[in-house]
Amino acid sequence: MSCDSLAGDLVQSQLCRDLDALEYMSVDDLVQLYDQQLSQLVDRHCPEVTVRRRNKQATPWFDADCRSARRRARAAERRFRRTRSDTDKQAWSDLLRTMRLLYQDKCNMYWKKEIDAWGGNMKKP
Repeated sequence: MSCDSLAGDLVQSQLCRDLDALEYMSVDDLVQLYDQQLSQLVDRHCPEVTVRRRNKQATPWFDADCRSARRRARAAERRFRRTRSDTDKQAWSDLLRTMRLLYQDKCNMYWKKEIDAWGGNMKKP
């Protein structure tokens, strides 16, 4: 379906066809008509689709230290956005750099431990 067919169906709907008849309707009736007609158009032109969503696996190396570093960096960001001072911007930048390095170290250490635990067995998940 295209936008033209949606527009055509909207023009043919009760909302646009006989405007004089709408003049004598109450506000509640108009709202109900509007809701009904637009629901029908949406159902026709954009039907409901079921989508399966996979849960994202949590990052296994992300721990309390990472959470704390992220919390500090976000607090520094809020402070900078509130004050707009160069000092606060530098503090935020430093905390972001520290946080990224911590993330990198935690990730590397996690995978090194995992590989060592496999003991050379490449088939182990």
